[in-house]
Amino acid sequence: METGRKVRAASPRRRTLRAILALAAAGAAGVGLAQNGTRIDAPARSPRRPRTHALPSAADLAADGAASRARRIPILLFFEREDCPYCERALREHLVPMSAEAPWRDDALLRQIEADRAVPVVGFDGRPTTHSALAARYGVTLTPTVLVVDGTGAPLAEPVVGLLTADFYGAYLEEALRAGLAKLRR
Repeated sequence: METGRKVRAASPRRRTLRAILALAAAGAAGVGLAQNGTRIDAPARSPRRPRTHALPSAADLAADGAASRARRIPILLFFEREDCPYCERALREHLVPMSAEAPWRDDALLRQIEADRAVPVVGFDGRPTTHSALAARYGVTLTPTVLVVDGTGAPLAEPVVGLLTADFYGAYLEEALRAGLAKLRR
């Protein structure tokens, strides 16, 4: 029986949106989204070793903030722990490639923060602080955590906490950056 209605094939974008909505519905039903990460206060899993993939370390957020305000671009703060395997994966598969390619190479500043260490840094207000104090200020308790902020350090988008569903992690990051960029360029 023909109803006169044509059925269209779902576009890749529409299929992705449906998959995201299905995951969200599963989370609402009590299944929960996969939120893999390492607690900041967890005991060290292994001795510290240099990362094979890394973003520029946050050193002078006041200067980064001035650049952000002048160029009207967001700052992505990546909070991590050296022994966090989820952080390594997020860096290797998403953040480091993203930082080297358009549009984010030019339209965002990406900075790495060692959330569990007292690495010195100049804060957004120009005062000396540490990476661990910044993590505490923003309420970061799980790594990886990504915050997109403006030149004063004010959040522009919802934080991306943990390595959420790995297949969609890049989309979560891009959405947070796009939201931040849109707010700054209004």
